[in-house]
Amino acid sequence: MKRGLHIDVTIPEEFNLTSYILEDNVVQGRGNKTALCCEDEKYTFSELCELTNKFGNVLQELGVQFQERVLLILQDSPEWVAAWFATMKIGAVAAHAYTYLKSSDYDYLINYVQPRMVVVDKTTLEVVRNSVRQAAFDTGILVAGNDLPVLGDREYALNPLLEKAEPRLVAYPTHRSDLAFWNFSGGTTGKPKGVPHNHASLVYGSVSTQQNFRYTPDDVVLRVPKLFFHYARDNGMNWPMRQGATVILSPQKATRELVFQLIEKFKPTVLINVPTMMRAMIESPLAKSADLSGIRLSLASGEPLSAQLWNDFHAAFGLEVRNTLGSAETNIAHAIDRPGQIRPGSNGMIVPLVDFKIVDENGEEVPKGETGVLWVRSGASGSYYYMEPEKSRITFPGDGWVNTSDLFREDEDGYYWCMGRGDLMIKVSGVYVSPLEVENCLERYPAVAECAVLGIKNEDGLAHAKAFVVLRDGFEPSELTAQDLWNFCRMNLAPYKVPKVLELLQHPLPKTGQGKIDRQRLLANEEKAECAFSAAMACAVTAR
Repeated sequence: MKRGLHIDVTIPEEFNLTSYILEDNVVQGRGNKTALCCEDEKYTFSELCELTNKFGNVLQELGVQFQERVLLILQDSPEWVAAWFATMKIGAVAAHAYTYLKSSDYDYLINYVQPRMVVVDKTTLEVVRNSVRQAAFDTGILVAGNDLPVLGDREYALNPLLEKAEPRLVAYPTHRSDLAFWNFSGGTTGKPKGVPHNHASLVYGSVSTQQNFRYTPDDVVLRVPKLFFHYARDNGMNWPMRQGATVILSPQKATRELVFQLIEKFKPTVLINVPTMMRAMIESPLAKSADLSGIRLSLASGEPLSAQLWNDFHAAFGLEVRNTLGSAETNIAHAIDRPGQIRPGSNGMIVPLVDFKIVDENGEEVPKGETGVLWVRSGASGSYYYMEPEKSRITFPGDGWVNTSDLFREDEDGYYWCMGRGDLMIKVSGVYVSPLEVENCLERYPAVAECAVLGIKNEDGLAHAKAFVVLRDGFEPSELTAQDLWNFCRMNLAPYKVPKVLELLQHPLPKTGQGKIDRQRLLANEEKAECAFSAAMACAVTAR
């Protein structure tokens, strides 16, 4: 077992996360400092505390009680932030979801979470209200924004309620072990699974992360992924806000053009990014003129950050991107690159307050240098999936450990290297192939912008590797390009690892709300023989 730096963390029995993250800033004299910037709107910490108090009083007036759930499905905004903190301050439990899901996804979430109240805005009201009306559970809808449509039964306009709400609110005397919020883990199969976390959970993440990132009140933090993604919520809001930093919000869907605009307008010192957007920024016509020199801390997470992408981004912008590894289950960045010591392609080193072990199929630790499944333990971790006892037994085996299902090895210098997910490994002719290894090879080819490798079964039930490849701007799918790429793989991979099928695409790969490649959607389209990309947009070459 490998143990990160030990730090004493003392959390009183009566403890409320909202007081810890948000309200302590006022106690420490930062009440007049800017906490949030959203487009042309600003909130000081005192103003955000008052908005949070009013929001909490509104929730209580509408019947939300201790440990009942409030589900946030609205664009990033001051109302999102206030709803998050207000829910926990009154002793309820906050959960949140992406704002661009399909109606069937919201049907599932409403019935699974069974919230007492759903907070929406005009962008999500219609689709969410349809799901609420079909739910067996009695749920209300609280609608943020102005110029709202006519609201129905158990639907409430937020702004008029805020205007008359009391600006003072005493925090519920929550115990440190009381539930405070849910993270959602999509995993690689099935519907999202809720991971409940208590009030103490974020403290461990905050203390551990601060040892690495050193947030200060002078920091201005810009996130590419939205607040519903726990990586962005914590690294881009909770943990810097605990230190008095200013957080930038944008209700718009993230594009590379928007990211450059926000950098120019707000001059952030911290950039919370994802690999997909990093590649998009590199390829943008704005890349050469963009000034990112004020960014002292650049983070990436959500999906693997290859050495090729790290090097390309560093060459384009001069930023030393620090890869972070975490999960909805662990609720902490449990491995992080260290400044000046980065090894591109690795996941860095273990962080304070975290235990690691890499185990074989029998749960026995493997020697350093060998590949096994990574298990993680810390005070930040959850202990079960809501209403998923079988999956809980696998992921949370006991004694505080979380089985990540990710294959890792530790090198001689203590750096951790992801070898792929155990449940995504492809067995070709009796030998396991790591899709991540093949993807890393493909990304080194100059024409490749992004790719995904999946195991596809033929009519005999035998698996082969298929690569979905998106080309960079200026490259067109062709027989010649596909053949050249296949030859490149043959020169750099063992024969059994070379994809049997290459599909070159002009359309971006489908993404989840977190910005990750949606492998399940790719696989579903493949199995249904209903490729998401028309024949005119793809050129498939099968290895012979």
